[in-house]
Amino acid sequence: MSSYYSHHQGGGGGGSNRGPHYSANSYPSYPNYGYTTDSHHEMSEYNGKGTYSSRGSKDNVYSPYDSAIGISGGASHHVRTSSMAYGNGSRARAPPPPVDYEDEEEDRGHWGSKAEFLLSCIGFSVGIGNVWRFPYLAYSNGGGAFLLPYVILLIFVGKPLYYMETAMGQFSRTSSLHVWRCAPIMQGVGYAMIVLSLIVAIYYNVIMAYSIIYIGASFTGIANELPWTYCGEWWGADENCVVVSNVTDKSFVGLARCRPTLGITENCTKFQTSSEQFWEKYVLNITDGLGEFGDLGGFKYDLPLALLLSWIVVFLCLMKGVKSSGKVVYFTATFPYLILIALLVQGCLLPGAAEGLAYLFIPDFSKLLTVNPWIKAAEQMFFSLGISWGGLMMFGSYNKFHNRIDYDAAFVSVVDFCTSLIASVVIFSVLGFLAKELDVPVADVAKGGQGLAFVVYPEALARLPLPWLWAVLFFFMLFLLGLDSEFALLETVLTILYDGVPFFRRNKVKTTFVACSCCFLLGLPCVSFSGQFVLDIMDTYGAGFAVLWTAFWEVAGLMWVYGVMNVCKDFKLMLGSEPGWYWKICWAVISPIFLVVIFLTGIFTWEEHKYSDVVPYPSWASSIGWFLVALSAIQIPLWAIITTIHYAIKGKLSQVIKPTSAWGPGDKAVRRAILDEQSGIARTGKYTYDNDAMTYNYHM
Repeated sequence: MSSYYSHHQGGGGGGSNRGPHYSANSYPSYPNYGYTTDSHHEMSEYNGKGTYSSRGSKDNVYSPYDSAIGISGGASHHVRTSSMAYGNGSRARAPPPPVDYEDEEEDRGHWGSKAEFLLSCIGFSVGIGNVWRFPYLAYSNGGGAFLLPYVILLIFVGKPLYYMETAMGQFSRTSSLHVWRCAPIMQGVGYAMIVLSLIVAIYYNVIMAYSIIYIGASFTGIANELPWTYCGEWWGADENCVVVSNVTDKSFVGLARCRPTLGITENCTKFQTSSEQFWEKYVLNITDGLGEFGDLGGFKYDLPLALLLSWIVVFLCLMKGVKSSGKVVYFTATFPYLILIALLVQGCLLPGAAEGLAYLFIPDFSKLLTVNPWIKAAEQMFFSLGISWGGLMMFGSYNKFHNRIDYDAAFVSVVDFCTSLIASVVIFSVLGFLAKELDVPVADVAKGGQGLAFVVYPEALARLPLPWLWAVLFFFMLFLLGLDSEFALLETVLTILYDGVPFFRRNKVKTTFVACSCCFLLGLPCVSFSGQFVLDIMDTYGAGFAVLWTAFWEVAGLMWVYGVMNVCKDFKLMLGSEPGWYWKICWAVISPIFLVVIFLTGIFTWEEHKYSDVVPYPSWASSIGWFLVALSAIQIPLWAIITTIHYAIKGKLSQVIKPTSAWGPGDKAVRRAILDEQSGIARTGKYTYDNDAMTYNYHM
């Protein structure tokens, strides 16, 4: 990385003028961070280790805008007053020695290139949900009538929050927990993000394990038929298994399976397609429902082993932080697009594809007036973009300070939406083909949740040329989509540990191993015979309403407590210009209003959740679901109370809503330049400058 400061050349700053150019005199105009000293209010003095230590005087506040400090003309000077003394009257401040900024960058880690950051963000945002969740929600909520609310929410909530999170991470160079040094009372938002990320990280790898099972099964199609295309006794098919292409009466398609033990005997069928039985009997070995508390029904060896393999892959990719994951994303974030484009061409050429695409893009405007499409669009937007999980702040924190994050955020959010549309076209072209093949409406072909990816699509893949190859590529694509998202979810938690406790940063491999091992053990219930129900509860409750709740308080904390104008001034210091009024209005007004309305509407219209909208859950299971909601949601008021009490005991209650002394630009060079100017220090040596023409260069 290039030096932030121009090398000394005579009396001027000198140096080449590459990248954004900032003069020293731009710093004092930012009153967001006063750089107060430590709690004992002693003078900060450079200690030779890259930080300022405290000595001597008290009640010192380094204020960039205080009239007691002047930086003008060609000379630097400071004016001492009784309340703003920078020394104890006898101690002379020596100019700090040069600092090796390369070592500081190396200590925390950073992206090797801009491409690594962009690909990591794309990999996080573009996940399994883009392939099966977005298309399902689109057709179940009126096709185009779902797309319109999604686009509106993307413009006024999604894009502004995406920009806000990545930029705050880049500015502060900290995790989603430590960024709340700007507003201590809101640090519970960071803890809520930790809980959310952990819950999703635990069950997300289970979906990747399903993909591994299907990849292995697909290779059997080289010599024989794909196993889900026939009723094979070896994988557990029973007398109710039917092959769709061999039956004439297909009225059972789209009906739920009868479950007499649960009282489900009407509007159901005892028949199942071979692909559905392969999913339920071979892959899941699923029970009829959840029984007594603690009864998971048992385990089959292959799915836990697949889960273990998934976690081993995650560990190998994350064991050195962004240095290792940043290289992996060159493949994991780009390969899925090759498969999607190939499937897009193949799918659009299938007979009946036009009917499926018409169902996707021709809206049912009667549903637009109902609340459900708006709620589902909001939920999908958070899942798709990765907002309020903490991953975006974490990714941004590994950027260099003056990176044009505003351009990056706009680019990635557009790519995410386009990917969802491409995946929807792929899925709906195949659904149209199946609808024509089965002679049923498109709405009766598709099934929600994992059914779309692991039941319907395998049925379609079997009808393509070289079906085993398409199946391997498709499920490998699903695995990679999940892998990128898993990187961000787990790295969010690990980054908080690295930033908070240096011991963990020095032992990244061991820390990552312990984290992956714990998540693997916690995920084992999801691969039991009742595991699909456990996963469904974690997905519905643990990562549903809690995300909307967290998102609202995140915006409120940054824009109302810390202040929207302070945020904009921080971004100006980083990017050279303040965000426009569109961003300010969305952050301060429009986004919070949308989030509150959608959250409250969802609460008031909530109906007890059922698996696949058919199988009811026992009361203890629903209670566990609401416990998962509370586990993350309670963090915000809980830590607000704890922090308030802590500040009240210290006699600084008013400071609970003000930035701490540690808040400010996370880049050490920029931060030190501000401190030097406030103190009237002229640095000498390798990184010298004067106040007349102090410049520094930054290159990505």
